[in-house]
Amino acid sequence: MNLIKNAVEVIKNALLIDRLPGHQFDHANLQRIILMFYILLPLHLILIALFTVALKDTPPGTDQITYHWRIYIIYAHSIMLILLTVGGLIALQSRKGKFADRMIGLTLSHLFAFLYLLLGVITCVIDQFVTSSINPFLIANVAVALFVIMRPLFSTLIYTLSYLIFFFMIPLTQHNIELISTVRVNGLSASAVGLGLALVMWRTNALSTLQQQLIQTQNKELEKKNRQLRHMASTDMMTGLYNRTRFTEFVEMEAERLKRSEGTSSLIILDLDDFKNVNDSYGHPNGDTVLKLIAGVIKGQIRSTDILCRFGGEEFAVLLPGTTPDGAFNVAEKIRRAIEGCTFTGKLENLKITASLGVTALGNNGATSFNTAYQKADNALYKAKKKGRNRSEIAI
Repeated sequence: MNLIKNAVEVIKNALLIDRLPGHQFDHANLQRIILMFYILLPLHLILIALFTVALKDTPPGTDQITYHWRIYIIYAHSIMLILLTVGGLIALQSRKGKFADRMIGLTLSHLFAFLYLLLGVITCVIDQFVTSSINPFLIANVAVALFVIMRPLFSTLIYTLSYLIFFFMIPLTQHNIELISTVRVNGLSASAVGLGLALVMWRTNALSTLQQQLIQTQNKELEKKNRQLRHMASTDMMTGLYNRTRFTEFVEMEAERLKRSEGTSSLIILDLDDFKNVNDSYGHPNGDTVLKLIAGVIKGQIRSTDILCRFGGEEFAVLLPGTTPDGAFNVAEKIRRAIEGCTFTGKLENLKITASLGVTALGNNGATSFNTAYQKADNALYKAKKKGRNRSEIAI
């Protein structure tokens, strides 16, 4: 029993069975049916025309077997021509989105596979009137394997069913016992060749699809990691705010924009007063907690269009696009009062935090680069510290 299970598992792995969703090739088969439509439609027309001409040129008194053989061949190809036309038109409409292409692709592909195998059987049976060749059946088996991608279970069922029909229909027109046995054996070989080729085509296409899926998955993972890296490169991990590098880029871009237009923006530099005492008295983990809370407080006092960053340590910076220094000073005071009014819980219950802020203009009437703006705002901040902390100053 274990040997059988192992053998089944090996076969499944070899054929990549159950590794792909059932509808994986439905759309691809629609495209192949359309290709069959364009290739086989002229072929059937040519064969019908050739046999019709041969039928018209049949002289009186010709063997009736040959005459009826040609008529039956014309009928067989005419029926297949009609089915091919209907299927091709449905596939074309489905590709344009007028039908559910998954269901149409699944139905048409397996229906065409079986009908073409059946055509090969019927043509071969008709040919037994004049020859013992199985070429039509062999060609049908190979053509179906090349044109239609089928899961192994479906292809096995379809090829088996077509051979059983072939096996029992051959005696209808072939009456030589020895030739019947020979034709049946040759037909079995043709079915085996077709089935083997169908399984190879399945594995080839399945493997290619799995590789494409793997590449797509890897690309998505790579893009996700790249986004994470870009986020990490521009974000302060503790507070979730922009970091100094990204903030500098924002300020430089705003400065360049202001060079080309009228207007003024402003920059605020904020430093928490005596924050070293917080770390020394309450420990760095609690100090980090305070920084996160202060970041949230500052964010709550500014507009969504303003850009806030943690500049480093206990220092923060805010870029206020389109804001005059006087307007920025009012924002700075709003932030200062909000920080001063912060209350904490737990071990930090008695902690009081204040901040000093420096404000400067950015643009035609102020600093024209990040370095200059930062220097001016930092000087204003130093002035606020020197005047007793917990205040805001505008750079002159």
